[in-house]
Amino acid sequence: MLYKDMREFINKLDDEGELLRIKELVDWDTELGAVARRCLDLETKGEKVGALLFESIKDYPGKRFFTNTFGGCWRRIALALEMPKDTTIKALILEYVKRIGKPVKPITVATGPCKENIDVGEEVNLLKFPVPKWHVRDGGRYIGTWHICIMKDPDSGWVNWGTYRMMIHDEKTTGILISPDKHSQLIYSKYVERGEDMPMAVAIGADPVCNIVAAAGFPAYVSEVDYAGALRGAPVELVKAETIDIEVPASAEIILEGEVSVKERKMEGPFGEYTGYYGGDESPQPVFHVKCVTYRDGAILTGSMEGVPLVDDHIVGSLNTSALATYQLTKLSPVPGVQLVYSVPFGASWHFLIVSSKGLSPGQAHSVASALWGSRVGQEAGYVVVVDDDIDPTDLNQVIWAITTRAEPARAVHVYQRTRAFSPLVPNRPIPERVTELKPASAALIDAQFPPEWRIAHPEWVTPVCKWEDWPEETRNKATQILSKTFKKVERP
Repeated sequence: MLYKDMREFINKLDDEGELLRIKELVDWDTELGAVARRCLDLETKGEKVGALLFESIKDYPGKRFFTNTFGGCWRRIALALEMPKDTTIKALILEYVKRIGKPVKPITVATGPCKENIDVGEEVNLLKFPVPKWHVRDGGRYIGTWHICIMKDPDSGWVNWGTYRMMIHDEKTTGILISPDKHSQLIYSKYVERGEDMPMAVAIGADPVCNIVAAAGFPAYVSEVDYAGALRGAPVELVKAETIDIEVPASAEIILEGEVSVKERKMEGPFGEYTGYYGGDESPQPVFHVKCVTYRDGAILTGSMEGVPLVDDHIVGSLNTSALATYQLTKLSPVPGVQLVYSVPFGASWHFLIVSSKGLSPGQAHSVASALWGSRVGQEAGYVVVVDDDIDPTDLNQVIWAITTRAEPARAVHVYQRTRAFSPLVPNRPIPERVTELKPASAALIDAQFPPEWRIAHPEWVTPVCKWEDWPEETRNKATQILSKTFKKVERP
């Protein structure tokens, strides 16, 4: 089943028992956020809750809000990629790597569902949608947390899709966080040099794959929509915006059109971020002036609860970073021996990477870490752990075992100074360096591989023993028979 839009995906979640409809009246002012947070915590503990569709919101009769799209749940990621929901994390990553090898260009259509209603000029009112104030200390209501900011490079025509938080200032303006070293900053800076405001469209409620790629770390001058097509197995349908020269997803729920001022600044924030902390204090950020809003009949607003793992960002970030880093190190710029890269969701999406690799040389782990830190997708990884290829990097129990038994601290732990590992929203950096400044950082490598020379000199040291596979097949079959008969005799509650 190819999802034409977010509504089809919601229906699929409902059919699979992965949707929770909340019909009780909920206040958009922090109450909605509290419900979403509680459900995320329950899912992180292993309880099955589902994505949330709020159907009764204070001050907004008849309006709906969709959140916790993926939450802490890989099952819903699998469904978004049209795979069985019990697909393993490793299989999801490898399928993603396979699909993005064949980008699919979008197609332009004459019109689409996002054009069913068109508000222009004085008709624009962002507060007609049930925008939540997520956390108690947030600086305002955030309309942009699970969305796609679409902007075009004025020199090359490259179109970038990204996810940059947006706080409502009033009915017709929002802030937008343009952080150092992001693609938004690369494009925005060109408009600043020209003294021209930057046209931008914002798509809210696109199909789930479009949101996944918008949050990914693709290189500059690569259009994310081509990779959305690759992951979907079909081109994304785009339609021309009403007031600016940008194309937008035709089936999105809501489209905002306007310009980001190159001169005007308003205080934005604070906001409870994906790191699980507030991303600094309020600060002056560019202002987005919304000139036109198009939207579907019965438009469903979407958003993402940010905060302590696990939330939507952590699962999506883990998938994107794992797949793109694996693609980088095995396809684009191969590092010999690398098998798979896994970005741990509890590492706040992309700050803790585990790599399985054949130990080909004493410097293998350093080559792997350097390749990651030198790439777009791995540049913000503060921690890289390299394990042998007999370790599944998605199984943290195996990884901890490898670190404990193979990584002697004095030999295996390396701290690199003045690296490119950086995120202005991570609170482990000094306050003056956060949010607005790009300064050198540090990063750590843990080499949890056995030294390759040991495999030659002392193979008995480095060969795991007492695994199930070590017993002869005849003995294993006998053990299985014994257990199957024993379990039949055990009374079940």
